[in-house]
Amino acid sequence: MTTPQTPLTDVELFVDPACPWAWLTSRWMVEVERVRPVRVTTRLFCLAEVNRGREDGRLREAHAAAERALRVLVQARRTAGSSGLADTYTALEEAHQERGEPLGDTDVLASSLAAAGLDRALAERALADDSTRDELLEEHRAAVARGAFGVPTLCVDGGPGFFGPVVDIRIRGEDAGALWDHLAWLLRHGHVFEVKRERTGKAQVGRYLVAQTS
Repeated sequence: MTTPQTPLTDVELFVDPACPWAWLTSRWMVEVERVRPVRVTTRLFCLAEVNRGREDGRLREAHAAAERALRVLVQARRTAGSSGLADTYTALEEAHQERGEPLGDTDVLASSLAAAGLDRALAERALADDSTRDELLEEHRAAVARGAFGVPTLCVDGGPGFFGPVVDIRIRGEDAGALWDHLAWLLRHGHVFEVKRERTGKAQVGRYLVAQTS
């Protein structure tokens, strides 16, 4: 049980809205915040930058759309702080990952801002302002410097980046807390650097199936 005297663990979660795995991890962390003394800050990572010049056409389009969305998330944070970014990310991913709406569409971006209680006009403002791209890339490079190479990535109490966890369902309540308890111990163990197993099958994200290679 969390009490006013319980020390909070600060967790930074790096996401790119193109990634359904990061979306599921973010929903797990929302549940963890409910049942454990954890404070999550959503931060941005740009898969388009990681893969620039190496994507096929389909992946290039997906990453370009996500880069537009990331710039709008930068603007949301400028306007309403970290909570504004997190709320806009939630609305945007509910639209894209759960309902299949196009990620880079300006109207979808504007509607996501409105669902988060922000001005729809911020979408066009973000995309017209090159400084949102600059801020995004600065944040991305800082994440890479901390060890991030993809999403989801977690950093605990200012520590290095750990990729994952990659989960294939929404984990809720005490199950979410139990997973956190075990993972947090591993993340604090200085000699653990990778845990992985083979993926099997497909993960259900809303009404949409996500291929293993996503």
